[in-house]
Amino acid sequence: MRGLTRNILGTFSTQIPSLIISIVSGIFLTRLLGPAGKGIYGIFYLNIEIMVMVFTLGCEMGIIYYGSNKKISMGKLQGIAIIIPSIILPIISIIILSFNLDFLFPDNYDSLFYKLFLIGVFSLRLINGLFITFLNANKSFRFINRITLIISVFNLAAYFFLFYLNSNGIITVDVRIILGVNLLLLLINTLMWGYSFRKSIQFQPIFNLSLKQDIYPFFLYIYPVWISMIINFLNYRFDSWFIFEFRGEKQLGLYLLAVNFAQFILFYSRIIGSVMMPYLSEDNNEQRRKYFTTYSRINFTSVVLIVIVLAFIGDWLLVTLYGEEFTNSGGPFKVLLVGMVFTAMSQLFSIMLFSKGKNNIALIANSVGLVATILLDVLLIPKYGIMGAAVATSISYFLLFIVLLYYLIIREKIKFSDLFIIKKTDFKAIFQKD
Repeated sequence: MRGLTRNILGTFSTQIPSLIISIVSGIFLTRLLGPAGKGIYGIFYLNIEIMVMVFTLGCEMGIIYYGSNKKISMGKLQGIAIIIPSIILPIISIIILSFNLDFLFPDNYDSLFYKLFLIGVFSLRLINGLFITFLNANKSFRFINRITLIISVFNLAAYFFLFYLNSNGIITVDVRIILGVNLLLLLINTLMWGYSFRKSIQFQPIFNLSLKQDIYPFFLYIYPVWISMIINFLNYRFDSWFIFEFRGEKQLGLYLLAVNFAQFILFYSRIIGSVMMPYLSEDNNEQRRKYFTTYSRINFTSVVLIVIVLAFIGDWLLVTLYGEEFTNSGGPFKVLLVGMVFTAMSQLFSIMLFSKGKNNIALIANSVGLVATILLDVLLIPKYGIMGAAVATSISYFLLFIVLLYYLIIREKIKFSDLFIIKKTDFKAIFQKD
C-alpha cells in the first residue's frame, strides 16, 4: 500500500499546481475566444478526441495491463505500439486531405490549414498517448508528474502572451491563431514526453510477434476496452454535438464551459485511477481488493465535499473567472455537479474491472449510459436547451454508475459500505507497510 500511496500523493503534489495553472490558462483562452469561438474550438477538439480514441484501438489500456503483469514483454508491447500508428497515420492523413469530410469541421473552417491542423494534432496526440502509457505501465510517475507540470506552465505562458497582445491591440487573436499556437505547444510536449520515455524505459522494440501468444491475447483484451471507451466518450460528448446542431456555437460554448469546469472535479478520480491501474493489474486478488476499496471510499468522500462547496460558489466563480457573458453557464454547471459524483465513482469502478479483465461489464454499463444520453438529449435539448443537456447527462451518468455498482456488489461481493463509507482506519492504513 505504501508504494501506491507514495505515487498517488506524489502525483497530487504536482497535479494540483498543474490543475490550478490549467484553470488560469483556460480563463485566458476562454476570454480570447468568447462563447462562439469556444464552441468552434470545442468542436475541433471533440472530433480530435474521438479520432484518437477510435484509431488507437484501445491499445493504451492493453499496454498498461500487460506491461504491469508481464504476460507480454515490454519489447513486444513497444513493437505493437510502433506498428499501429505506422499503419494508421498515413491512411488518416490521405483520407483527410483527399476527401470532403464536412462532419469533422465547423462551417467555413475546412480549408487546407484546418485539415493540416487536424492531422498534426491527431498524430501528436496519438504519439503522446503512447509515450505516457508506457511511462504509466512502468510506474514512472515521477517523469509523468514533472512533464505535466512543465507543460501546464508552457501553456499558461503562451495563452497569457496571446491575451496580452490581443488586449493591447498589437494583434487580433482569433481561432486560427490559437489553433496554430496549440499545435506548436503540442509539438514541444511530444519532444518532452519522448525524452522522458528514453530516460525511463529501455527502447528495444520486438517485431517478432507470436499470433497465438502475443497478438491474439492482446487484441482479445483490448477490443471490449476499445469499444467501451468509444461508447463512454460518445456518452460524454454526444450532447455537445447535439447542442451545436440545434442551438449553435454560442450555446455550445456556454455549455462546454459548464462541462469543462465541472469536470475539473474528476481530476482527483483520474489521478487515483491512473496510478492504481498498474498496481491493480498485478496478479494479487486480495491486495487488489484492499487497494480498490480503500481509495474508493476516499475518492467518494473527497468528491462529495468538493461538489458541496462548488454548489454554493459555482455561479460566482464562473462569472468572476470567465466574464458576464458566461452567466448562463451557471445553471447547467450546478446540474452537472450531481452527475460528476457518479462519474467520479464510475471511473474507479471501471479501472477495477479492467484490471481484472472484466471488460465486458464496463462495455455494458457504458452502452446503457449512451442509450440514455441519446434518448434524453433528443427529448430535452430541443425544448430546454443546455439545461436539458445537463439533466440528460447527469441521469446518464447515474445509470452507468448503477450498472457498475450492481456488478461489484452482487458478483464481486463487495459491501456497499466498503465502497462509500470512509473509515478512520483508511488514513492510517494507506501509510502502513504492505
